[in-house]
Amino acid sequence: MATSQYIQFKIPDQLLIPFGAPKWVIDGIAVVGVSTTGTYIQSETPLAYIDKSKQVGLRLRHFKDIFPGEWPIVHETAEAADFIRKHLHESCEIATDSERRFLDLYFEYCREKIQVGVRVYSRARPGDRSDWPTPYNDDDWIFDALLPLPQAHLYETDPLSGKYTFVPSRMMKVDFAFWTGKRLVAVEIDGSSHVGSEGHVEKDRLLQRAGVHVVHILNSEITKYGARVIGALLPPEITEFWKTAEEESRDNPLSDIPF
Repeated sequence: MATSQYIQFKIPDQLLIPFGAPKWVIDGIAVVGVSTTGTYIQSETPLAYIDKSKQVGLRLRHFKDIFPGEWPIVHETAEAADFIRKHLHESCEIATDSERRFLDLYFEYCREKIQVGVRVYSRARPGDRSDWPTPYNDDDWIFDALLPLPQAHLYETDPLSGKYTFVPSRMMKVDFAFWTGKRLVAVEIDGSSHVGSEGHVEKDRLLQRAGVHVVHILNSEITKYGARVIGALLPPEITEFWKTAEEESRDNPLSDIPF
């Protein structure tokens, strides 16, 4: 009687990042079809697909790609951006008040980065905005802000385990993950109980070894400094998102007719 064997292979540079909940089951992701044009995957959990080779950041304008479904048409930029913020709150199991506050502050920061220039240039150069510098020349630049993935799960191999595994077995949940187009940035919102704990040290080491840039923000810093933590602590790919935008034309993902 022939013994069954697993066929194992790695598809490089293709990432599937589960997010939105503190726990998930990998069996909830399945290949449901293969054709001559592609492979079809179905997931019971929110799932972000990233092709690293394209070096395209995962941005707010990709909202409907990450959250498929029927969405209202929202033409107003501010209203559409706020719809995305609220949907992240409602659809993802964000763990703490500080994490929820971070998400709100992030959207506040991105909106203000555009509006502060609008206020300045509307006085200095009244009239047509098309000759203003970016990102002040178009409110829809906000949709090029990177999309935060709450409760994102990544897998890595512990180099101290001494055991070879074909599939990385150490699951690590981060409070928020951003794909910049070139690297993952993980943001951890920490209380005093997390600071210096062995589990956090091990997780940081594995993430950084895998090329993930890790940023820690304390609960107390969010309370004390508000939106300043975004501009002061996150890397420039996030805080100056318009400088790495891949498309020349701006796009409000909720202004499209959904057919």
